Amino acid sequence: MNPVPAQSPEPDRPTPLGRGLRLGTVFGIEVRLDSSLIIIFSLIVYMLGASIFPTWHPDWAASTTWLTAAAAGVLFFASVLAHELAHSLVSRRFGIEVRRITLFLFGGLAEIQEEPRDPRAEFLIAIVGPMTSIAIGLLCISLGSQLAGAELAELFAEDQKAALAGLSPAATLCLWLGPVNLVLGLFNMVPGFPLDGGRVLRALVWWLTGDQRRATHIASECGRLFGWFLMIWGVLQAVSGALMQGLWLVLIGWFLSNAATASYKQLVMRDLFKGVTARDLMRSRFETVSAQLRVGEFIDEHLLQSPQLLWPVLEDERLIGLLSLEQVKDIPAEDRPNMTVGQVMRTDLAALTLAPETDANQTLLALATHSSPLAVVEGNRVVGLLSQFDAMKWLQLHQL
Repeated sequence: MNPVPAQSPEPDRPTPLGRGLRLGTVFGIEVRLDSSLIIIFSLIVYMLGASIFPTWHPDWAASTTWLTAAAAGVLFFASVLAHELAHSLVSRRFGIEVRRITLFLFGGLAEIQEEPRDPRAEFLIAIVGPMTSIAIGLLCISLGSQLAGAELAELFAEDQKAALAGLSPAATLCLWLGPVNLVLGLFNMVPGFPLDGGRVLRALVWWLTGDQRRATHIASECGRLFGWFLMIWGVLQAVSGALMQGLWLVLIGWFLSNAATASYKQLVMRDLFKGVTARDLMRSRFETVSAQLRVGEFIDEHLLQSPQLLWPVLEDERLIGLLSLEQVKDIPAEDRPNMTVGQVMRTDLAALTLAPETDANQTLLALATHSSPLAVVEGNRVVGLLSQFDAMKWLQLHQL
């Protein structure tokens, strides 16, 4: 589909787009497979194996039909990977690091570390994906035509059904995959965010106006309207009897409309948080506890008496652990008077702390990947606590 900016607070901490099955690396870029891909892969294979290929080849054995259908599904997502790799390699050409590519329900996402710095880079990074899909489509059609042979090509003009029945499995794959990639490339050129065509539109408006935010707003609105168009079209298709086709259009339209809105909000948030750090967002007034405190006393005197959600555990003013409801809720009531905080606190501090100068966007991403607040630590000293509520409170105040 297109590259998306995503920052991670730490190199080894997964982001939402980085979840899924790791397939390996290509050109040093990690490739992951989202679980939602199983849905579309199954639909493609089922549609080809149960409907399209049996219509084309009524004389094929069931094993040949289904093996060809499975191969078509694999090759389709290989072509989607090529589309995303094209984005990624051109992004690298402009000095933008690409962490990973995730193949998911609607195609793929190349996860880049930052937005393009100028309209030219945006245009070239965006346009290369659809051009790659179109090139693959034309190549497959050409190869399929050669495999089919000149005589079979002539037969297409006279009897299309007989011509399709005479195709080999390899020619069938090429002549199915080619048009599909052409459609993929052309669809992605629709001028609406977050499709590649929307990024091309944004690059052109950005170049004409010099205002990236205005360009993003225009491209996002186009993407949102196109999403609504697909949803309305899908409803009409479903009402007219094409239920599955209609539902699929509604699903794609809903995704595009929401993604377009989210893309613009992401840019606004990034601009708003420019120059803001975890130190600016954190709360600096908080309670601490000692490792020798009994769990029962902690619950009665701290947990139940304070809105605080995370307690730093200190020893000689040095952070040695962190404690929250999660660590004490499953301890039997009879054991709480005898157990100490030091026995149940979390000591994997690297996963639960941030440096004060951590960028605000990276801070928000870190908060999104944890169910509990984080501690802001300078050296071995806790200088603040930070939760999603604290970040939203800051955001609401500054929006006003």
